[in-house]
Amino acid sequence: MGIVGMSMAIQPAHGLVAYVLENWSVDWWGLIIFGLPIALYWRGHLIVMRTLDDPELRRGYERRALLMLGGMAALAIGLFSPIAAWSMVYQWVHMIWHLDLMILAPPLIVRADPWGEIVAGVPEGPREAVRRLWGRLGAHAPIARVWGVVSSPWSAVVAFDAAMWIWHLPGPFDWAMASGGRMELMMFSFFTSGIWMWYVAVDPNPRRQHESPIVRFAHMVIVSMSCMILAIVLGLSTQPWYSAYEQWMGTLRTLSLEADQQIAAGILWVFGAVPWFIAGVVTLRDFLTAEQDGVIDALGTFRAFTLRKVRTTGRRPAVRSSDSSAR
Repeated sequence: MGIVGMSMAIQPAHGLVAYVLENWSVDWWGLIIFGLPIALYWRGHLIVMRTLDDPELRRGYERRALLMLGGMAALAIGLFSPIAAWSMVYQWVHMIWHLDLMILAPPLIVRADPWGEIVAGVPEGPREAVRRLWGRLGAHAPIARVWGVVSSPWSAVVAFDAAMWIWHLPGPFDWAMASGGRMELMMFSFFTSGIWMWYVAVDPNPRRQHESPIVRFAHMVIVSMSCMILAIVLGLSTQPWYSAYEQWMGTLRTLSLEADQQIAAGILWVFGAVPWFIAGVVTLRDFLTAEQDGVIDALGTFRAFTLRKVRTTGRRPAVRSSDSSAR
């Protein structure tokens, strides 16, 4: 068994240095899927930088490029490092692999805000063709409604929690472990749902945030509690969940299945739940700081959130006096 494009011929490792240096491989599917948008980003970044004369703007783009490099490094760890191979032996390594793709790489990439550079990196012909196609699709009301639902922050919450829970259930987990293509599917869903959810949490462009900070805080509390509950259930279980670790490469494992599972649960609790809680606290801090500085009205925002006005969409507009007199 092996992951598509990866060499899964694991060499036994003894000591930390051996774990770090041995069993590197190339995930060709990951290299193609993630390599193309990354290449477009750097092409677009160079194009944008050549048009900037303001030193402050240039420094801002350079700082974002550093965040993008950090996200790329975290993604490379998930795709090419020995984590992929040794996650087939130890469940706690598998959990680190999951969190690298859901918790570490996505916020760095989202904070880099690479979307403009990616668009700029696409050649003009294909870019205009995609824009025309997108415009035609958006003109259809059913498609626009579906996109409105799919792109909503609540959909991101559902997608993240679904990916976390479904793939960690014994049946789906063992099903994925039995095939390289299924493992690729699982990891891709982890990364995309992580990007989606972190976009809701730490989008660097406030103009794209259409929800109250209170609701954004609720989003992060929900995913934090979901990770925590999963960690508790996994850690307090009296027997191992996954039969795959009993059937494959058991001779290389030095931990019992129960201990391995408990360590994985602890890693999920600390590095899966805590970052979302911290992000939520930062959101509330920024919200209250803006209120203290007079930028926003926190009480008014809370009142608007709890006591929503009746929507007037679809109502017949009132007739102005000039129109009525003209008649």
